[in-house]
Amino acid sequence: MNIESATILITGASQGIGQQLAVYFAKKGAEVIIAARNKSKLNETLKLINAVGGKATALVLDLSNVETIQSLANDIQVSGKHVNILINNAANCNSKPLLDTSLEEIDAIVRTNVIGCFQLCRLIAPTMVSQRGGVIVNISSLAGYNPNAAQTVYSTSKAAVNALSEALRDELAPKRVQVINVAMEVLALDTQKSLGQVNVEQFAKRLESAIYKNEYELFLSPPKKWLMRLYKFLPVISRLKKYLKSYKTRKSVENQIMEN
Repeated sequence: MNIESATILITGASQGIGQQLAVYFAKKGAEVIIAARNKSKLNETLKLINAVGGKATALVLDLSNVETIQSLANDIQVSGKHVNILINNAANCNSKPLLDTSLEEIDAIVRTNVIGCFQLCRLIAPTMVSQRGGVIVNISSLAGYNPNAAQTVYSTSKAAVNALSEALRDELAPKRVQVINVAMEVLALDTQKSLGQVNVEQFAKRLESAIYKNEYELFLSPPKKWLMRLYKFLPVISRLKKYLKSYKTRKSVENQIMEN
């Protein structure tokens, strides 16, 4: 896949990681289609892309609303553009324990992170298949590999994204469509970063490399990669780690009660 001549659709491109990915690939020469719910913020991304001499189109998209997903796909088709790379970056990152999450919040998280992602892949992938080539990048999370009790619904939604990537990869590989699952962790949005973090530009370079090398999964650090592998094949380790954490928390609370 040649980035310089590609058309790249990036969701959640009005801010943060999505915005910076859009600017990065636009600087590389790609034609970028940026999509998000907030039109005014999308215009800010357009200004950043124009400032680096890039080419971009902004389209409104709400992944929790199937009508806007269909409208975006129709607008792209009518324009005559063909998406070569789809980056499913937009997500509802509402992170709470299940008992602290309302029914409406559960619905919003699942509709955006799972159903919307499925539906957009369903609408964009056929063009890639007809072109005999394309790339779908699903931005998942470490929480999807090792579910976290403090973010139950979010973790579950990202585990579903992992499953989507794996199944879709097997389905589309014979049709020469590459599917990359990204085990996202905390990124530094500027050059300032804490120990172990990478910034967004470093991540963009890693993602670009994964596309060129036809990789199917992207971890930002080797230790996390092997730890997630270990959790998958030896889940008892993950359970033991969580039990120890819970035990320490409980003992700390008990000690505080005794001191008072």
